[in-house]
Amino acid sequence: MTLYEFNTLSENEKANAVWSAIFLMSRENDALKYSLYSVNDFFVEVSYDNIENKIIKFQSFRTKRLLEAYLAVINFEQF
Repeated sequence: MTLYEFNTLSENEKANAVWSAIFLMSRENDALKYSLYSVNDFFVEVSYDNIENKIIKFQSFRTKRLLEAYLAVINFEQF
């Protein structure tokens, strides 16, 4: 699946594609939880509202700049 193909999927289809992808890590910010997945040659960040108990957004990207938010939560001691 390409980035373009992913972006044309419905919300349910995006969820199915992400659940079968490689989970990389998650982070939290206030009431939101963000989970990062690797799908073929791109990433998908899933934004989840803990209070409303629902997915807010799927953000697909290739740029490394959007990975910077995860650098603060990486535990390098485990490597």
